[in-house]
Amino acid sequence: MLSKQQIRKEIRMKRQSLSIIESEFAGKRVYQNLNQYSPLFRAKKIACYLPNDGEVSLSFLIDKLLARKKNPCLPVLFGYRKRVMHFAAYSPSSAMKNNKYGIPEPAIPIKRQIKPVELDIVLLPLVAFDEKGNRLGMGGGFYDRSFSFLHRRKFNRKPKLVGVAYDFQQMDNLSRDSWDVPLDAVVTESRLIKIT
Repeated sequence: MLSKQQIRKEIRMKRQSLSIIESEFAGKRVYQNLNQYSPLFRAKKIACYLPNDGEVSLSFLIDKLLARKKNPCLPVLFGYRKRVMHFAAYSPSSAMKNNKYGIPEPAIPIKRQIKPVELDIVLLPLVAFDEKGNRLGMGGGFYDRSFSFLHRRKFNRKPKLVGVAYDFQQMDNLSRDSWDVPLDAVVTESRLIKIT
């Protein structure tokens, strides 16, 4: 069985080898498959991300959300030492700045940022996933810390966490640590996987 470090190395290399055109094409297919996810129709605040490290592009999806009068939001590093995130409303005209990792994020004051608990759906990137809702991220723990409150919720589990990936990022089985927050669904370029 591969270690988490080996999985990260192998999948990231494969992901980084894809062209921007391949990433954007996958993003259009992800949007089509995500339309099968009923919580999307009721959702207003939907966290997205800007692609980094070969991740599936959500630019087409963000444009469609804006056209549907939804509120796409992007992560903003908040409390870097604690490794947590807040979110901020996003549109193509948003003022942006690069965070510590060189990833663009909205340049917005803290008082206008959106807390994770206020979101309806979170579309989050990942390195690997399995059909049980386990997710392997980049290793920083930002998403797990930011959404750790979901461990304490038994009913009305909101926001819904939906991993976004390429098909090749699926693994047979990933180990889950106590701090890992499981996914509610995964969407790839070929299908939507609802976690039961």
